[in-house]
Amino acid sequence: MTQKLEFPDNIRPDFQGFSPDALKFLSMLKKNNNRAWFKNRKEAFETEVKFAMECLLGEFTPERRPRDFALRGDPKRGIFRIYRDIRFSKDKTPYKTHCGGVLTRSGAKSDPGIIYIHIEPGNSFLSAGFYSLEKTLLNAWRKRIARNPDEFIDIITQFSKPRGKYFVRRRDTLKTMPRGFQEHADSPVANYIKWKHFLVGRKVTDKQVQSRKLIELIYGLEEVAQPLLSYGWGIQETAYKDDPRTHMRSKT
Repeated sequence: MTQKLEFPDNIRPDFQGFSPDALKFLSMLKKNNNRAWFKNRKEAFETEVKFAMECLLGEFTPERRPRDFALRGDPKRGIFRIYRDIRFSKDKTPYKTHCGGVLTRSGAKSDPGIIYIHIEPGNSFLSAGFYSLEKTLLNAWRKRIARNPDEFIDIITQFSKPRGKYFVRRRDTLKTMPRGFQEHADSPVANYIKWKHFLVGRKVTDKQVQSRKLIELIYGLEEVAQPLLSYGWGIQETAYKDDPRTHMRSKT
């Protein structure tokens, strides 16, 4: 039986890559997505998959990340649960078949502006940007884009090249212009105003996932996505200035 290792919340060994057994576990979980199968192998998940992600996030704690790296990892708070929320889903399979972790300015998953790490055999990727923005912040993004179209186009164009290493991740785009923005329907940024998320990413091979090369790829994504991240954080700083609830919001 594999022994589960215990460490302080913010300390993990050097990340050496996800093991072949980790990828094999996720592949098998996809074929056996039921509680009985997972229960008998939960310890393997904890040691081969979850702990490896903790070690990866541990490479980006304040004590270990480069000084100019804008995001931080938290081995405890930065990992997404393997359990699916099936309350309102037609798909009742209980488990995700991937492992997800996140880097943010605070290390917490709820902090806007992220690098997301998605580990899934044959379909791993890294993503940077802003996901599922709440209404006030999303509206502030749209106003900024509409007010200065060239500014946003300059940022996003580098991710729109055919067959480029980095690409725009399009999710949940509106079919029509959002309320209050109809006058921008013919603007060169009309399609961007319809976005609900602002994300860029890159694919990662199974070979890259299984080595420390993955850390370099995360550094590389942060570097190229920095203009987008800075753009969003700048919007966040002023988005709530007229909101009477501002004093109730925690600072990052």
